[in-house]
Amino acid sequence: MIRSLAFNVFFYVFTLLTAVVGIVLVPIPTPVVLRTLLHWWARTVVWAGRWIGGMKVEIRGRANLPAHGPALLANKHHSESDGIYLAALIPGIAFVAMQELFRYPLIGAILYRLQMIRVDACGGGKEREHLAQFAKRAHNSARHIAIYPEGNLMAPGERERYRSGIYYLYRDLNLPVTPVATSLGLLWNRRDWRKKAGRCAIEFLAPIETGLDKQTFMRRLEETIETASDRLIAEFSGRPYTPSELVLRSQGQTGIGQPINAPRAAL
Repeated sequence: MIRSLAFNVFFYVFTLLTAVVGIVLVPIPTPVVLRTLLHWWARTVVWAGRWIGGMKVEIRGRANLPAHGPALLANKHHSESDGIYLAALIPGIAFVAMQELFRYPLIGAILYRLQMIRVDACGGGKEREHLAQFAKRAHNSARHIAIYPEGNLMAPGERERYRSGIYYLYRDLNLPVTPVATSLGLLWNRRDWRKKAGRCAIEFLAPIETGLDKQTFMRRLEETIETASDRLIAEFSGRPYTPSELVLRSQGQTGIGQPINAPRAAL
């Protein structure tokens, strides 16, 4: 509990101070300076998570992570920490984010300057149009593009319906997709205040080649990410392997109940 409190104090104070610095940098014409700040902030948070919060995160499958962009990553989404670890690993990464985030004070202006990819939560043609427009800009800048196909934060052991936006990026940009599995939610679950000391992993999986039809691609992507994430959850929680349960948070379902926890970390 003390480690969690200490990490939270550091995280929120440090994030607020970084956001203030970011606002000062927003008027600079190039986004490169702000992207460097994001990368530095993320690396510092990862360091604090390890040494203050006791969260030991293994990075697996680095050979499957494209060294240079443009590249497409499709990620399991357990918490805000998913994006933090990716930003720490990949300078200049472009995240696909709901446009509501762009309306927040401070954060919205920074996201605009970082040239993140905004989409409409309502989906449909408007979402596809925004994805195409802003993703093309990131593609032309040779950036890694990260998208969360479920569109919602899911607790360990949960899965949402995968949205088709990732398919249209895959098809229109003609790029392979690197699936990313995780068990980060065991330590930093969704929006939970309390963080848990322990071990977990992020795993970059073998890329899905270009040229697949929509149905084949979506089925393969979901099976790949969910199977690997469930395997990591079983490994680091010490529980038997259990397939994730469909929870439609986008339609008001609240979840599977008690979240899966990692074993208590050795002191």
